[in-house]
Amino acid sequence: MRARPFERSVVAVVNRKILPDSSTSVHAVLRNTTLCHPGVGVDDIRPLSDTLSGYLESLVLERSCDPDLSLTENRVKSLSEYFGKACKAGAWLPDSTRDAELKRKYSSMCAACGNPSKCSASDVYWGNSGALACLGNGAGDVTWAELDDVNSYFALTPSTNPPSSAADQFAYLCRDGTWQDLNNNPEPCVWLHRPWPVIVAKKKAAEAVASLDRILTNTSITVDQHWRGALAALMEIHQAQPEKLQPPKAPLDYLARAKGFREAYSQTGCDPPRFITLCTTSFLAKAKCEWLSEAGAVYGIAPPLQCVVRKDMQECMKSVSIGESDVTVGNSDWLVKGKRDLSIAPVLHEATPIVEKTSTVVAYVRKDSAISSMVDLRGKKAAFPRHDGAAWHSVLRYITENQKITCSDLVGEYFEEICAPGVGDQNPGGKLKDCYEEGEMDPLRYLAEGKTDVAFVSINSFNLFKGMPSMDASNIRPLCPDENQMYCFISWSNVGHVFAANNVTDSRRHEIVNVMTKLDQLFGKHPPFHNPMFSMYGAFNHEMDVIFHNNTKTLATDAMLAMHPYDKIPMNFEREISKMTDFVCGYGVNMTPSLFLLISLVVFVILR
Repeated sequence: MRARPFERSVVAVVNRKILPDSSTSVHAVLRNTTLCHPGVGVDDIRPLSDTLSGYLESLVLERSCDPDLSLTENRVKSLSEYFGKACKAGAWLPDSTRDAELKRKYSSMCAACGNPSKCSASDVYWGNSGALACLGNGAGDVTWAELDDVNSYFALTPSTNPPSSAADQFAYLCRDGTWQDLNNNPEPCVWLHRPWPVIVAKKKAAEAVASLDRILTNTSITVDQHWRGALAALMEIHQAQPEKLQPPKAPLDYLARAKGFREAYSQTGCDPPRFITLCTTSFLAKAKCEWLSEAGAVYGIAPPLQCVVRKDMQECMKSVSIGESDVTVGNSDWLVKGKRDLSIAPVLHEATPIVEKTSTVVAYVRKDSAISSMVDLRGKKAAFPRHDGAAWHSVLRYITENQKITCSDLVGEYFEEICAPGVGDQNPGGKLKDCYEEGEMDPLRYLAEGKTDVAFVSINSFNLFKGMPSMDASNIRPLCPDENQMYCFISWSNVGHVFAANNVTDSRRHEIVNVMTKLDQLFGKHPPFHNPMFSMYGAFNHEMDVIFHNNTKTLATDAMLAMHPYDKIPMNFEREISKMTDFVCGYGVNMTPSLFLLISLVVFVILR
């Protein structure tokens, strides 16, 4: 049996100097005082997660719902307007630049810290023990803390004799505005209970699960410890010894015993409610999005994801462009289309430091061909995965710049024939053909069968092709550009991108980046949990690369391109795209309205 009914109990401790002569509302007691906040961080062990601390704050603060501010800034604004100052150390936002901006704007929320200018997780007053030290040292007037930590800090445990004399200077503040002594008070007023983890089973399986539990916990029965450990990890109880509830309780009834816990996870937000709408291209992807949204809500990620589905990526990109959706996730083939046709661009990239796992464009030729350099490709047949994609623009840009020819010459005359699925009816010089379905295997198959002279595909695709029993890659080799003999690709880009409209406000853009980055921190490749409940980059329903690519290590902003190791890798496609001002090399694509009007004006002048 457990020694106490709840895993954790959160109390409010105040310096007696702020207490009024008679009881009043808690709102009146704490206004303009100095808050010692336990701090922020990504850790499920901390008793005050973002969700729980947000709930405690809501009991004394008036919610701020300024539509021009992100939810995070609204929350910090409410704190700064209510408390005189505070130490709320740690990263408020994952984006360090935006985090620093908010801390400068709301500097009073760091004023009580040991180092207000940094206000970081390394501050002496960060964390549970740090917040109590902030209170005990007189830097602040109030803190929320776990009861065990309070007993330890003020030496209030029965085994400690005598208790700390400092305890007389402080009191427990109750939710109704009354207060209680710290000394000789084993059951003080609690603001919030956190229940113990439990095993949940269907009603018809409850007895069988209980029997299994008895086997696991009965030391007289020999059980494979590896199997027991695996089962314990699967149930995410970290080998705890769960007590059997008599009689078994419904999950909501069990949670209802914990004061404030259910309320904390059912808080109402601003009206109208905010969401970040993610557009997906399949019902499987929509299901994963919904799981991610639910998992994020448990850890207080706000605003939550809202998931919609469209028939294909083109429709999702349009949905983002016209404001029906906030974001969608796509590969590098959509970078040019997004910028040129839809005024949308990445706000985050799916990054990996392993070059071979990025989205690369490599020229592959047959070993028995006479092609020895890129200049030898003139007059040859070329195969692309798709028209107007990353490979298409990378190759056209490379050849036009290095061989000093125009785009019209390249598409109409340079290659003898071009296989590029999706070209449609527009076909300058009659050289462009729809030879196969979009994808990277068919260009390699055409190369192996001698139907083309060069195939422009990724390193990943070639490695997959080599492993296919039905394909013969033994006569295929890469053709390296003279400028990039080390890596051998014509371009590289991140494996995927989170696209948003260019016309979103700065605060909305920050909110999108904040939410997606927090989800990445919680459920990405390096979560802070022993057993994460969900994986953004893992298989979903036994399918790989659902929404996000499995090769992704983390989500990162454009700033990553200036950091190691990415700044040392040449021929980056995203950097080239950012410098593009015209897209004449697209050939066979719709011109932008501004370009169309300019051409119309020139023709009009000439005709006159």
